[in-house]
Amino acid sequence: MNDLKVIEYQNIRVLTTQQIADAYETEERRISENYNANKSRYEEGKHYIKLEGASLKEFLQSANSVVQNPGKVRTLYLWTEKGAFLQAKSLNTDKAWEAYSNLIDGYYKQKDVLEGLSQEMMAIITIDRKQVHMEKRMDKLEYDIPLYGAEADELSSHVKRKGVKVLGGKQSEAYKDSEIRSKVYRDIYDQIRREFNLYDDSGKARSYKALKRKYLADSHELVDCYQVPTYLAELIEAANAQMNLGVA
Repeated sequence: MNDLKVIEYQNIRVLTTQQIADAYETEERRISENYNANKSRYEEGKHYIKLEGASLKEFLQSANSVVQNPGKVRTLYLWTEKGAFLQAKSLNTDKAWEAYSNLIDGYYKQKDVLEGLSQEMMAIITIDRKQVHMEKRMDKLEYDIPLYGAEADELSSHVKRKGVKVLGGKQSEAYKDSEIRSKVYRDIYDQIRREFNLYDDSGKARSYKALKRKYLADSHELVDCYQVPTYLAELIEAANAQMNLGVA
């Protein structure tokens, strides 16, 4: 973190997308994806500065040692302190939050600039920074609480859809067999519990609704990638084979 090259644009301290990615220990592609997926939350001039054309050329000439392959760059995003916050929020990893805190305490802090401002402006900047820190703390707290009702319902619906697909559709004999159907759904939920440790101190299984919000996307991915175990696959195959024999 301390070896970050300081970049300023129009007296604003900023970071390139590559620098943000390096600081948060992720790929540059992930930073761009987060931005593209949440464009409505990002405000140009507040969260980022977009350079193109003459302004980009001028910037590259003054800071081309930071940008890799400057001759191939057509558009460059520079991230402000608030932009770095939104990126940490999107990643929502311990490393990203830790790196963001270090950026605030080190990189983005500009005592020499503040000293030349009026008391009113210093007060405004101080309040603004406190708000950013508060938002960060509240965001981390929010993501550590259990699923909201709508989120729990959507996860349940996802499990049901996956179960129907695994069983061969709602018209299949395997789906109509309540015992087989229950085993499939139970196995999916058991995998969610094992993956995210949804057990109390005594080892008793907890409801999937106890899943922390920060794991919601990962839980959906787990359901998408679910593979039915061999013994269940054989039960499903046997039940559906009987249906095919009946049709024949």
